[in-house]
Amino acid sequence: MGSTLAWFREHLAEAWADLALALPAQARAAPPEAQAAQELALPDSCCLPIGAEHQTTPLANLQIYGVPSLQLNTGSSTIEYLQAFPTGTSISFQFNNSRQTNNSPFFFLSPSNNSTFRFSFQQQLLAGFGFGPNLRYLRIASNNKRISDIAFKDQVIATVTQIENIYWDLVSAYEQTRVNEQSFSFAQQTLENAKKQLQLESVPTMEVLRAEAEVSKRDQELTVARTNLQLQETLMKNAVTKSLDDPVLESMPVVPTDEQIQPAPIEAVKSIRDLIADAQRNRPELAESDIDLVNRQISRRASRNALLPSLSLVGFYGGTGLAGPLNPLCPDCTSNVPGDFAGALRNAFNNSSPDYYIGLNLSIPIRNRVAKADQYRSELEYRQAELRSEQLKKQVRIEVRNAQYALDQTGARVEAARKARDLAQRTFDITKKEQELGSGSSYQTLSAQRDLALAELDLVGAMTTYQKAKIELDRATGTTLEHNGILIQDAISGVLSQHTP
Repeated sequence: MGSTLAWFREHLAEAWADLALALPAQARAAPPEAQAAQELALPDSCCLPIGAEHQTTPLANLQIYGVPSLQLNTGSSTIEYLQAFPTGTSISFQFNNSRQTNNSPFFFLSPSNNSTFRFSFQQQLLAGFGFGPNLRYLRIASNNKRISDIAFKDQVIATVTQIENIYWDLVSAYEQTRVNEQSFSFAQQTLENAKKQLQLESVPTMEVLRAEAEVSKRDQELTVARTNLQLQETLMKNAVTKSLDDPVLESMPVVPTDEQIQPAPIEAVKSIRDLIADAQRNRPELAESDIDLVNRQISRRASRNALLPSLSLVGFYGGTGLAGPLNPLCPDCTSNVPGDFAGALRNAFNNSSPDYYIGLNLSIPIRNRVAKADQYRSELEYRQAELRSEQLKKQVRIEVRNAQYALDQTGARVEAARKARDLAQRTFDITKKEQELGSGSSYQTLSAQRDLALAELDLVGAMTTYQKAKIELDRATGTTLEHNGILIQDAISGVLSQHTP
C-alpha cells in the first residue's frame, strides 16, 4: 500500500488545486484570534454633520425683537458616536457647537456661542440581554464557515476515495492483461508444438484444431482485456487532469506503481466498537450535523428571548456652555458669561450647568404574533435537526458494520481464491510434466492452463474487491486522509508539503 500512497502524492496536487477553487472565500479566513475579534466588535457609527444656515423671519410688530424681520446666521458642528456591545449595552456621545448672529437689538449676545455635550447609555434587561441574542448571527456565520471547511474536507475525501477505486481498477486491468497475455502465449506455443507433432504424425489432426480454437478464443479474451485497460487509463487521466485536449497526454499510458496485486496476508482490523468510535469522531457529516444543531439551538434561544418584554435601563449626563460678546446694537445690555468660544467649552465641561437623567423603559408587546411564529419555527427546526442527527448517527453505524462485513467477506474470498490458484498451479505443473513424458495430451495441458488462468483472474478480482473494501472502510470511519497521509491544508493550498506518512 505504501507505493500506492506515493503514487497519490505525486498525482493529486493538481486535483486538489481544482477543489480549492470551490472553497468559499470565508473558508480561507483568518486565524481564531481574528474570528474572536469579529465576534466581540459589534457595529459602531460615527457622524460629523457641519453646516451653516441663514434664516429671515418677517415679524408683525417691533415689540418683541425691535426689527421688522429677524435675520439669523447660524453655523453648527456636531460629533456623534454610537457603540453597541454584545451584552445588550449601547452607549452614545454627542458634542454640539453652534455660533449665531442676529440683527435684533434685544439679544444680549451677538454672536452667541453654544457648546453642549451628552453621554448616554442604555442596557437591555430582558429582551436583548446577554451575549446570546446579540451575537446570534455572528456565531451562526462563524459556525457556517466551519461547516464550509468540513464540507470541503468531505469533498476531498470523496475525491480521494473515487481515485483510489479507479486506481485499483487500473491495477486490476493491468493484471488481467498480463494473465491473458501469458495464457495467449502458452496457447500459441502449444499450437506450434502440435503442428510439429502433426508433421511427425505423432498426434491426430483433432489436436491441432483444438489448439487453433483455443488460440482464437484466448486472442479474443486478450483483446477485451487490453481495451478494458485503455478504458481504465482514460478514466484515471480524466480523474487527475484538468483536460484531455492534449493529444500527447491522451495517448500517454498510465502505469501504476503497483503493477501486480501481491497476494499479501489479510490485515487484522479493529473491533467494531473501535471502528464506530472512529467514525463518530472523524466523519465530516456528523461534524456538520453537530454544528448545524448548535446553530439551531442559538436561534431557538434567541427566539425565546424575543418573546420577553423590553425593559431597559437608560440614563444620560450632559453639560451646556454659553459665551459671546455683548450685542453692539444693545448698549444697555450686560452679561456674566465669557466672551470667547473657549469659555463656552470650559462651562460645558466644568459641571456648572449639568443635565442628567436615569430611568427605566418598559415595553410589553401584546399578542406578539411575529415573535411567536419565529419561536415556533425555531423549535420545529431544532427538533428536526436533532432527528436528522440521530438518523445520521444510525446510518453511520450501519455503514461501518457493512464495510467491516464486506472486508471480512472479501478477505475470505481472497483466501479461497489464493488456495484455488495454488491448486490450479500444481495441477498445471503435473499435467505439463505428464505431457513432456508422453503420457498426457496437449489438450489436457491447455485445459489445465486455462483453469490456472481463470484461477489467477479470480484471485485478481478478489484482491481488487478486498482493496476496495478497505477503501470503503476508511471512508465509513472517516480515516481516508489519515491513512493516505494527506493533509487538508495541502488540499486547500494545492501544494504538497514535505510531510510523509
